[in-house]
Amino acid sequence: MRGRMRSILGVLSFVLFAALAAPAPVLAGGSDGVADLLARSARAWNGGDLTTFMRSYANAPDTVYISAKSVIRGYAAIRAHYAARYGRSGMGVLSFSDLTVRQLGGDYAVAVARWHLALPGGGHPTGLFSLVLQRSSGGWHIITDHSP
Repeated sequence: MRGRMRSILGVLSFVLFAALAAPAPVLAGGSDGVADLLARSARAWNGGDLTTFMRSYANAPDTVYISAKSVIRGYAAIRAHYAARYGRSGMGVLSFSDLTVRQLGGDYAVAVARWHLALPGGGHPTGLFSLVLQRSSGGWHIITDHSP
């Protein structure tokens, strides 16, 4: 009887562990407004409106942007980075493809996608990014942007 009880408890423990450890669903195209946030940010970028584009980011000193060469900490520093890099030559046309969003609990999500930028001078850089987003009463905001 003891051995049988251990077996039953072992199976129940495994089932409970598997249920708790199961990953959150991956939702193509966005989750609870993340895709909408990215669409709004692209429209602002394409309109040359850096102020509205930056509303996608959490306005906080611990918001982080990670590029291939550096880590930029803080909303103001990230805004200054974008202004210095794109403010003089024009911002171009930004679009995203292959968006996948994974919900991490109720108020956090990770988005992975490809960005495409058609520059005014004719260049067409592209790359991958991952974003960590946090939802607050004001909606979703990027708290970490990894765009190498």
